[in-house]
Amino acid sequence: MLLKRTVPALLATLFLLPAPAPAGGQAWEKVSETDGIDVFAREVEGTAVREVKAVARIDAPPGRVLAVLADVDAYTETMPYTEKVRVMKREGNSTWMYTVINAPLVSRRDYCIKITLSRLPDGTLKSSWVPANDMAPSEAKGVRVEINQGHWLLRPVSDGNATKAEYYIYTDPGGRIPRSVVNRANNTAVPDVVKAVRAAAASSRYADASHPLAGESAADSESAE
Repeated sequence: MLLKRTVPALLATLFLLPAPAPAGGQAWEKVSETDGIDVFAREVEGTAVREVKAVARIDAPPGRVLAVLADVDAYTETMPYTEKVRVMKREGNSTWMYTVINAPLVSRRDYCIKITLSRLPDGTLKSSWVPANDMAPSEAKGVRVEINQGHWLLRPVSDGNATKAEYYIYTDPGGRIPRSVVNRANNTAVPDVVKAVRAAAASSRYADASHPLAGESAADSESAE
């Protein structure tokens, strides 16, 4: 069906994309494996939408991968179906980003999120996001996405020359798309997001990228896991 082929494309663009925050606690179930990308899902109590995460290797240092994720101005080029990106505010390591998604055969989606970059005590680099639709224009450009949170965790492997990446999302594109279709689409869309980040990190565009966190180099080597 056209709907089933289209929803994964839409969800693939919402990765920087809550109802109440998921509490977790359920066991993760492995739902797919493709191109070295393991995808897991689990139920969230009180909602029909599942959490999804992927674990994969990216052949670039964590700092370079974080540089890809931090370069929100380039999302119209690096992320599929991203029609518009507008930075609403920057403060320290946080960016408020408004985005319009234009995927085939469904109406446009828009949202604003707050993205925060950080380094955890063990050296893991993190990019996390939460809804910030109060910063979005009052007039929605289609269906406004309300359920939208997640993170990337980037850990060094191979003497810091590669990254073990975990990408987690809890999102719902809204509208009249059945939740069962949303869940199936999330499972298939997540690998496409990882592949897009892999491709960007391998491109010459980010070979000499500045580290998004002040005082560090994107090519810095770090201890292997």
